[in-house]
Amino acid sequence: MLWVFTDPWSTLRNEGDRIALKDRDGIDRIFLSDGYDSTLLMKENDMWLLFGEEPANPVSVENLLFAAERLQINSIVSEDSGSADRRGRSVQFFEGEKLVLEYKFLTRGSQYMVNPAGSDQTYFISIAGYGDQNLEKVFSSAANHYREHLLIDLIPSEISLIEIELAGGTAYRFTQDEQGSIACLPSNPQTVLPSGSLDDLATRLLFSYFTSIRYEQRAGIRAGALTADNDTMKRMATLHVESHNGIKHTLQVFPFHETPSAEAHMFRALVIHNNDPEVLVVNYIYLDVLMRDLSHYFGEK
Repeated sequence: MLWVFTDPWSTLRNEGDRIALKDRDGIDRIFLSDGYDSTLLMKENDMWLLFGEEPANPVSVENLLFAAERLQINSIVSEDSGSADRRGRSVQFFEGEKLVLEYKFLTRGSQYMVNPAGSDQTYFISIAGYGDQNLEKVFSSAANHYREHLLIDLIPSEISLIEIELAGGTAYRFTQDEQGSIACLPSNPQTVLPSGSLDDLATRLLFSYFTSIRYEQRAGIRAGALTADNDTMKRMATLHVESHNGIKHTLQVFPFHETPSAEAHMFRALVIHNNDPEVLVVNYIYLDVLMRDLSHYFGEK
């Protein structure tokens, strides 16, 4: 009689070895791409550069490498296990001209999957000890995610609250539960919600605008100089956003004048972020879409 012993987990272990990054110190190029964005990270003299030109945010790159080293397979994705974004995101690691590791990163709700290059099988994955880590953000293909001076980087599904107070006194807030349902409420007695239902597209776009908000530089101005009594009325808006896991950001927005007598700058604004004692200069393109009148979110457009 012949007894044959098999290890049902051997395939998963072998595939796990294929998706975990080895010898990260030798990696000098990382390319991430999907149908919307692409990012090339290149290492020169121990410094990571975005597209080989500007310094990349070392924290974002370190998070990516840390996650890539520790990816582990939890189970095999069966054909009937539900829908996922099958287009996915291509992730490639190079050492010189050699492609060291390649896989497609996929998401389905809060679940993450990997399809190794050359394999017909897809696997549910996680990082050991970091089960609540948002891997969709860590493996981002958006160039802004890796840029220096990153201020706010929340994807729409992470946001639980957005509160906006405009200079004229209008104040309102949007709340989102973990199932993605959004509601709007006034934040003070003088604010009245417009008639009609929420415009779903306009509202969803608002939640998408908190991804990769950056500042250009420090303004060299103390926050107290802008919040003094004689300057308080110049505030354009106060913006507050919170995530489901407790991350909070408050932006007080003021006009930027290159000289005291000059008109307000069209493309820049001054911002006080949380309790930072120094004022930041922020490109107005990030802020303009956050300071719209409440009527923008109601009725048909």
